[in-house]
Amino acid sequence: MTLKRTYTLLTAALLLLVLAGCSSNAEPVTMEPDTFSKQDMAIYKAVNSKERVSYGMSRKDAEKVLGTGNKGIPNSYTYDPGVSVIYRDDKVVSIALRKESQGVYRTARGAEAGMSHAGIKELYGEKYAIENAENYMDYYYDTETRQLVKSSVQELNSLSGEALRGIHMVSTVYDEEGKATIIILMDRQAATTMK
Repeated sequence: MTLKRTYTLLTAALLLLVLAGCSSNAEPVTMEPDTFSKQDMAIYKAVNSKERVSYGMSRKDAEKVLGTGNKGIPNSYTYDPGVSVIYRDDKVVSIALRKESQGVYRTARGAEAGMSHAGIKELYGEKYAIENAENYMDYYYDTETRQLVKSSVQELNSLSGEALRGIHMVSTVYDEEGKATIIILMDRQAATTMK
């Protein structure tokens, strides 16, 4: 191999390493308001968006990011700081961010505990926001039609089995100052049965 070719290969390898290192802390892709996809059903560490916990991920892989949890209600674990996860068949079906997670974990869109009601609406959109009370806001996504839906809780409660699992949701709770105290990503079955 000639010296020039060796130099070219080493330069290319170094460039790839530099590019890989620069992208490891890259921010997540910007998502448009009033849209949704399965990528929305995830949280990531604020300091490294590659460290994610996603809906459907195995408990083993989730705990590589979250650490060891404390068992709560059946199938539920809490992790420091301020993350709760419900598992069904050892797979993530609900992820909750509480106040303590602020600055440490965010949703795939960048929402975090402590964010204003208006800030969450700016990220997720207004068209499909369901506000049944002044301190709650939900978004429902039908995985079968791949569309956000504006359904009532009564309509969703009439579903069962796989249909419940096919409705993904973002549910937020706010304090009296309009700041998010809890952000939950889950399927409708987890919301209804905690399983």
